[in-house]
Amino acid sequence: MCRRHRVVLISLLVAMMNASAQDSAPPARSSSPKEKAQALAALTEARGAVFPLRRKDEARQLLARIAPLLAAAGDAAGAQDVLTLLPANGRDAIQLEIVSAQLRSGDIAAALETATDNAAAYLLIVQAQAKSYDLDGAMRTAALIAAGRVESVQALVEVAKEQKHAGKRSEASQLLRRAAAAAASLINSNEVTPDCALGVLAQIAKEQESIGESAEAVKTLRLAEAGIPEADQACRFETTRYLQDEDEGRPRVLQNEIAEFRERLVPSTGSAGNEEQNEEDSSSDEGSAADSRLETTPIHWRQLVQNQQPTLTGEQARAAIDSLRSVKPLYQRAQAAMGTSQLMLASGKTGEAEEAIHIGLEVADTVQDENLRGMLLASKAHARAAAKDWEGAHAAVEEIANGPQRTAALVDIAFCAAEKGHAQLALSWATAEASPFSEANVLVSIAEALLHQPQQQTFFIR
Repeated sequence: MCRRHRVVLISLLVAMMNASAQDSAPPARSSSPKEKAQALAALTEARGAVFPLRRKDEARQLLARIAPLLAAAGDAAGAQDVLTLLPANGRDAIQLEIVSAQLRSGDIAAALETATDNAAAYLLIVQAQAKSYDLDGAMRTAALIAAGRVESVQALVEVAKEQKHAGKRSEASQLLRRAAAAAASLINSNEVTPDCALGVLAQIAKEQESIGESAEAVKTLRLAEAGIPEADQACRFETTRYLQDEDEGRPRVLQNEIAEFRERLVPSTGSAGNEEQNEEDSSSDEGSAADSRLETTPIHWRQLVQNQQPTLTGEQARAAIDSLRSVKPLYQRAQAAMGTSQLMLASGKTGEAEEAIHIGLEVADTVQDENLRGMLLASKAHARAAAKDWEGAHAAVEEIANGPQRTAALVDIAFCAAEKGHAQLALSWATAEASPFSEANVLVSIAEALLHQPQQQTFFIR
């Protein structure tokens, strides 16, 4: 099966199996020179397809995906050129993605050249250098971040963490004190900043405790208290992540300080808290009711989930297929058919997967719902791709009437085909597309597969 999992299924079983598959998936591997060359060619063609339409939103979204992929393929200059085609107010985020791609490729020098005064990008580079124990390099990069930004403090914390892992506790201690002073000055400054210096101070306190400096951790938390009144809810939530209850072995004075800090950060609300809980319970009840209306999973599916059974026997597969015709109403039968198909694919039973989809297609024909039919045909294409029947997968896609659904399904099987070594076949599908947006979407998906990047494009129209 392809690594990318679809989000079109309702059953709890399939969601759990998808999560399990992702957990067990092997780490992404590096692309070969041939794969990088193929990816560059696909990306160049994709850029050419959308360039005349570059002021349209859809073209800009594609260009935003193309830029970091060019960087991952080793074309930093091309990535920068594409970046200039995007609106100035949206470039920082894409620049960050380009730097991330370069770091995944291990090209620190290119990442530094790309970062260009982007504090968040410099912080990513500091993290990469620190984790590779290039601590001197990490400190040089940290110095490039403008003073007065939270990222400059976070960079010091990242280096201190790796100093601790390298056994340099004295250096880590000094750097954490320096970081605490810098973060406190951000809180005390008159400048308004959306960044959360409060959370950084809590993180510093946690790191100080981890190297046995509880007294310093207490001092840092007291510095942080000044920032609580001005902190918004997002900042408060971020800060609580570093203040989890781990009282065992913790000195009493630090326990008390953390307890008081947490109370000031998120005060106990008494009856208001009860009201929130009641609303939460009510929402949960409504969600449960909605779930029960959408329940399509035969009882033996739930048993398989509980038993964490990784594969189905032939008898179980047959029972799951046979049970589909008893599912009512018809729309839930169609949804159950897609869920059953995914279950069969996870168990390596591609024939049964397509049989389940056939039952769903009968429903779509009965209710005359083209949208549902498109979803089922996309699942059929995925089943055939899993069986390495690439032409059959493409034929199933060609039956989809809805344009966006068809493109999304073609993007999916093209990714799968390229990932399995059939990039030229996938490229032929792309170049046959009449729509430049459809062609470019497929080409970008092929490049993602060749570069072993997670696929960004989805998705089925519901």
